[in-house]
Amino acid sequence: MSTNGKSKVVEVLTELNQFVHDGLEGYERAAKESTDSLRQDVYRRFSQQRLAFANELNQVIQQHGGSPERDTTAKGKLYRQWMDFKATITGSNEEAILGSCIYGEEWAQKAYRDALDHELPAEVRGIILRQREASTDVLTHLHQLREAAGFAPAPGGLPAAIASPVASKPLRTALFAAAGAAGAALIYGLVTKRISTGGLVAAVSSLTKKKNNNQRKG
Repeated sequence: MSTNGKSKVVEVLTELNQFVHDGLEGYERAAKESTDSLRQDVYRRFSQQRLAFANELNQVIQQHGGSPERDTTAKGKLYRQWMDFKATITGSNEEAILGSCIYGEEWAQKAYRDALDHELPAEVRGIILRQREASTDVLTHLHQLREAAGFAPAPGGLPAAIASPVASKPLRTALFAAAGAAGAALIYGLVTKRISTGGLVAAVSSLTKKKNNNQRKG
């Protein structure tokens, strides 16, 4: 394989592996936050699956001259920071945790599709296809868990991770409005490059810490 071909494999798999690590961290967090023993086992199993996926991708990356990737995506960092902030307002609950996992798995599916849009060696495509099929099975299982628990999809297309059933109706309405405004502001900032992704992550993290500190003082 040419040097350019190897570089392309490293580039595509490195980006994909960041999304895999998003899933790894997301499921680890879900297992810690959930109080349902059956769901905890499911989340731990999916976390271990993503660890195996990451190791497999890193092996291929190294075979093509790249360095192992252990970071997560900027979007994933920002989303987890938002979830921390949301939890300080409405509290964590099983529906929110499961909704967050579904939301993350949907993004993983997109990451696999994007990776397959590139021209890659057959053996590399085979690995990506196999992992994507496993991710599809995970997403199906998560939806089955949601349906079995009687959790409804979040209103207005928002992920269930944001729509918290324990919040009062006025608070939920305010949260939806705030989430919409914040989302528009974040997208505008990213597109116009007026705000760096790192700055957004730091800002949301700061809000979460301030809210937690205020709660402890109160």
